Amino acid sequence: MLSELSDRMTSGELGGRYMTTISTDGSWLSHEIRSGVCNGDNIRALIADQLGVDIKRVSDQTHFARDLGVGWLNRLELVIFVEDWTGLELHDDDVERIDVVGDLIRLFESAKEQLDRLN
Repeated sequence: MLSELSDRMTSGELGGRYMTTISTDGSWLSHEIRSGVCNGDNIRALIADQLGVDIKRVSDQTHFARDLGVGWLNRLELVIFVEDWTGLELHDDDVERIDVVGDLIRLFESAKEQLDRLN
């Protein structure tokens, strides 16, 4: 599922502007993801793209294991991917507390705010 992440990142495929397109009920939705911009919409779009699911399935209340079938190791790979994409790093203790998409978003937004305060 997430095994191609390092290959895609190394090849530069995700650098700069990255467009994800999701088919929903016969229509197409596009969401531009600007590299390194840490906000909920971009993180939800990244999750949908990396897991190959419709973005409508990825809300703040979406449970990684129960709703998306993402086990602990794949969740960890996803966190590492978002860390590399945003340039932010989460504490190991925080990663253990991520159960739903909103947890992941809040932790990255908090890390961004802490970094902004230091700069």
